Amino acid sequence: MINSDWSVRFCPSCGGANISSAPIMASEPKAELLNFKEVKNYFIGLRKNQIFFSYYRCENCFMLYCPWYFSNSQLKELYSDMPDNLLGEDKSVISRTQSGYVKQIARRVSQVDTYLEIGPDIGLVTNSIVKRFHPKTVLLFEPNLSVHSQLELSAKPSKSIKIYSDTNFSESHRPDLTVGVHVYDHLLDPLEELRTLFKSSASKSVIGIVVHNEKSMLRKLLNSKWPPFCLQHPQLYNRKTLKDLLERAGWQNITFKSTVNWFSLDHFVKTGASVLGLNPKYFFFVPKIQIPFRLGNMICFAEKLE
Repeated sequence: MINSDWSVRFCPSCGGANISSAPIMASEPKAELLNFKEVKNYFIGLRKNQIFFSYYRCENCFMLYCPWYFSNSQLKELYSDMPDNLLGEDKSVISRTQSGYVKQIARRVSQVDTYLEIGPDIGLVTNSIVKRFHPKTVLLFEPNLSVHSQLELSAKPSKSIKIYSDTNFSESHRPDLTVGVHVYDHLLDPLEELRTLFKSSASKSVIGIVVHNEKSMLRKLLNSKWPPFCLQHPQLYNRKTLKDLLERAGWQNITFKSTVNWFSLDHFVKTGASVLGLNPKYFFFVPKIQIPFRLGNMICFAEKLE
C-alpha cells in the first residue's frame, strides 16, 4: 500500500493522470511503500541498494515520472543543507565539464546583459559565464543555503548579484540568458517554471538546460543501477519529452547536443564499483588521470523569438 506520507502527482508535462500499468523502473523496496523517516537517509549519495520512487510512463505524452513523491515542505527540508554536487571529485575536474557547457552556450550567445541560473550549486558554471560574457546583472536561485557565500564569490565582479533561495522572481528581471544544469529533473512543476521563465525573459533570449537522457545507451546498460534513478529526480527526460515540455511552455527553436563529462579515472571507477556493490579499495591501482566520458547526458537550447 502506498504510504500516506507522499504527495500524488499527475504528469508534470501534460497534466495527464493515466500511467503505464506497471512501473518502468522500481527499486526494492519501493520508496512509495516506506515512510518519510525511512526514506530521507537515502536522499544523498550513491549506493548498491539505491531506493527511489517508482517511475511510470505517462500514456499521453510518454514522460517518465514518479506519480508519488515528496511534498514541497519535505523537499525544502531535504535541500536546505546539502553538501555540494562534487560527490568527492576534484573541483578542477568538474570545472572542465562545466566549461564544456559554457563553450556550447557561447556558440549560440554572443552577449549577455542579465544572466539567470537555476540551481547553480557552488557556481562553477556561473563563474565561467561571468568571465566570458561579463553580465551586468547575475541572478542565482539556489535552495541550498550553505553554498550561498561561495556563489557570491563565483559571481564577482558583476555589478549586481542577487541570490535567492526560491524561484519566486519578478518579471522585471528580464534575463537574456538562463541556464539550468541538472536542475529540471529535480523540479516538481517544470512546466510552470518554464512558462514563468518564458514570460519574464527578454525578447530574443536563450535558455540552456542540461539533463540526463533516460533513453541513453548507459541507462539501458545499467538498468536500475543507472545513478539518475534516485530520490532527487521526480521525472527524467528524453529528447522528445523535453522538447514537448519546452514547447508547451512557449519556447521555440529547440535544439539538442550530447555532452561530455570529465572524471578522474580512479574516481570514476571507484564510484562505479560502489554502485555495483564492489569494494572500491580493490581498485587502488587505477591512475588519477582525467578522461572524458559520454554518459548519455544532453544539453538543450531554446529561444524566445518574440
